[in-house]
Amino acid sequence: MIGIAIAAPLVAALLTLAFRAARQRQFARVTSAALAALLTLAMAGRVDALSLLFALLVSTLAFLATTFSAGSFTLDWGTTGEVWSRKPIYFLLLATFWSAMLLVVLADNFALLWLGITTTTLATTFLVGFSGEAAALEAAWKYLVLCSVGIALALLGIVTLAHVSIAAGLPPAQALAWTSIVAHAPATAPPLARLATALMLIGFATKAGLVPMHAWLPDAHSKAPPPISALLSGVLVSCALYAIMRTITVAAALGAGPTIQTMLLVLGALSTVIAGMMMLNQSDLKRLLAYSTLEHAGIVALALGFGGPIGRLAALVHVVGHAFAKSSAFFAAGLVQRERQTVALGALHHLWSTGAGGRILLGAVTALCGMPPFGLFVSELLLVAAGIASGQWIPLAFGLIGITLAFLALVRTTIEVEGGKPAAGAARPPSSSRLSVAAAGLALAGAAVTIVVPWTELGTMLNATAAMIARLP
Repeated sequence: MIGIAIAAPLVAALLTLAFRAARQRQFARVTSAALAALLTLAMAGRVDALSLLFALLVSTLAFLATTFSAGSFTLDWGTTGEVWSRKPIYFLLLATFWSAMLLVVLADNFALLWLGITTTTLATTFLVGFSGEAAALEAAWKYLVLCSVGIALALLGIVTLAHVSIAAGLPPAQALAWTSIVAHAPATAPPLARLATALMLIGFATKAGLVPMHAWLPDAHSKAPPPISALLSGVLVSCALYAIMRTITVAAALGAGPTIQTMLLVLGALSTVIAGMMMLNQSDLKRLLAYSTLEHAGIVALALGFGGPIGRLAALVHVVGHAFAKSSAFFAAGLVQRERQTVALGALHHLWSTGAGGRILLGAVTALCGMPPFGLFVSELLLVAAGIASGQWIPLAFGLIGITLAFLALVRTTIEVEGGKPAAGAARPPSSSRLSVAAAGLALAGAAVTIVVPWTELGTMLNATAAMIARLP
């Protein structure tokens, strides 16, 4: 059944090719994507709570990205005659990307998880370069090269981990299954355990875009089509952070937990500060949002580095809240791009009064600022509490500085692009597709709903899920 759920998005995309009429194919794409997303619910009871949470997140936002694409796909996303710049290929690559992310979060061992992350890299390379423009192709090449280096480091760490597990008495078939490693962890820490988990962390952190392995992220996220940017920033980065969480589980069992936590604190502190500084100097809306992703990935890394029940809960709440908020922001950027034919901040003004994109963008940026009524407000409060509880004052200070710089950058940009009224007699921008507006609005609603989760029964479940990261009793 797990295999069926993983393959469902790709199979659905292949089946829609049988429809020739544009309207029928659009309906088939949205309907089949909805069915593939609903199939993820069948994973309840078949995988653990952490995998189920991320699988639901992946499928929900991938469905919204497919819906957005079905409503707003235009030929200007692909300006060349290359095979990968054709509309049917776009949806096949999007479905492959979706299935690969499901493989990452539904796998029960590091071998399959690594295979899923590798597949996401291959699929998204073509999607990043989909437009065929020189800048997009350069971004795709940089993404492929740098992420391949990270993937290779993760593979080296996984092979070393397999050696550690087999030396500890695990059979080869279970040497990379995290449940088996935790259940049969040796009493004394194996000498290679720190090396194995450190290499895995660096490799997966490259895929998450953490500093100093972040050079590919701003270019790739800003040059991809808007719905792909939404998935790269909101979901793929979350999948990489999921892989880091699984690495923490194994590291804690093998006695390498303190080393991994220290590394996470350093990576998180650097990421938040550098991202905050870079956000102050951006002139492109999508590039600004890309650096915002780097900041929020750093926040999650800090939360995991602080550790403890509060830190792990903060990490999960932040991953969910950011996934919805950032997806909504990139969807809104796509709407603005359609309405104004540009995402250059210098050319964007009075967005609030001229289209749906500007209104949704204001809500999404408010969420990314960590303001109520959105879930990131809660997770950032939890982050501060976790930092104080752990006594890690220097990383906490770096994190707060980065959050403040990012807040200032987003507020300044919002005031500049949202305020004012269009000149009298100015041409009204073209209206956006209802499907695309609905997808962006639903993602924003998800970011808002996250704020009440910690005080509901779902919050209790999320707290229990967070405890799984370090295998707390």
